[in-house]
Amino acid sequence: MPGTFNSLIRQHREALIYAWVDEIYADRRTDLPTLLSYRELIDPLPDILTELAGALDAAAQADEISLIVRRLSPHAQVRFRQGCLIDEVARELMTLRDVIIKFLWREGMGVADGDFWELRDALGRTDKFIDELIAQTLVIYAASLRPPVRTRTSRWPPPLRRLTDFPERFRQQ
Repeated sequence: MPGTFNSLIRQHREALIYAWVDEIYADRRTDLPTLLSYRELIDPLPDILTELAGALDAAAQADEISLIVRRLSPHAQVRFRQGCLIDEVARELMTLRDVIIKFLWREGMGVADGDFWELRDALGRTDKFIDELIAQTLVIYAASLRPPVRTRTSRWPPPLRRLTDFPERFRQQ
């Protein structure tokens, strides 16, 4: 049934966001509510929910989910620039997973027409989707926090070089 998860998530988007915000504000293991404004906190959620709904409706496989999540990489990049710790971003995403899973259990059977297998697959795709978001966050933080490596060009990764860039190596001896 194309579009069923999309319409369900679109219909309940505000409720999902409010439930997630309540969980984030109640979680004492993160400082996101004090670090970010309400707008900064919820800003990435509509895009994440839209992409997730599309992945659920398309019955996306793991490789497709990975490609979908790459489009959401600005979320982790923005969180890094906002000064959020990596464990806080991971906890933010784990909380989002919990909220969405509870929502799908509560509302998803109507979309799946009582088919437990379809609901189980949607829950599995949701897990893969959030796992990919967490993995994307790890990659972005790792690349951003890479210790600077002192080189002659002071850039990492170094630009591609041609043999003509190294005349001293090919000088007649």
